[in-house]
Amino acid sequence: MKYSWLDILQNEGKKQYFQNILSKLEKFEKEGYKIFPESQNMFRAFDFFQVNETKVVILGQDPYPTLGVADGLAFSTKSDKTPSSLKNIFKELKKDYQGIIIKSNDLSNWAKQGVLLLNTILTVNESQPNSHADIGWEKFNKVILEEVIKNNENVVFGLLGNSSKKIIDKLDIKPKNVVFLSHPSPLGYHKSFKDGEFFKKINNLLEKTNQEKIDWSIKE
Repeated sequence: MKYSWLDILQNEGKKQYFQNILSKLEKFEKEGYKIFPESQNMFRAFDFFQVNETKVVILGQDPYPTLGVADGLAFSTKSDKTPSSLKNIFKELKKDYQGIIIKSNDLSNWAKQGVLLLNTILTVNESQPNSHADIGWEKFNKVILEEVIKNNENVVFGLLGNSSKKIIDKLDIKPKNVVFLSHPSPLGYHKSFKDGEFFKKINNLLEKTNQEKIDWSIKE
């Protein structure tokens, strides 16, 4: 984890709400639940760049609840099998940029360019989507997102689904540049994510604020 994120984590880690999160995770494990992503990948979204280098935040919901799928980056997986949400993401990406190369389900190439791939809820029980919705992660992510905006007022937010919109509505510091569409899951895809030009709109906002556009291709 990069040191500027680690500073935030260490500071929040001392607070009671964060201790409560850890206690609840421990309780789930004692009850026999497998938790995804694995602990070493729980904060992987913060491994690629410093807080002030964040250009884009893509906010999802919660991790894939299937063994071997969630890798710590929202929507990404190192598995060869493409989850349905990611299939829809790639479908729209190919519409936005015809001929784009997509050779992997691992989205770390986006993270390397300053894209924070963050779920509003950072953990989940196996086979139980949204099972950690009320354990406190939203409070932690509120702190994270406000620090991001403080450090780059032009950061572009890509919000996917109502849970991401709700967390932004609760921020004391609001982002100026926002793209909000439905979640790319099969349940949400047809509401507004389909033909919503999500990736193109994000790059247009980056361009308007004189920031380098994201190369959304995945070459390896």
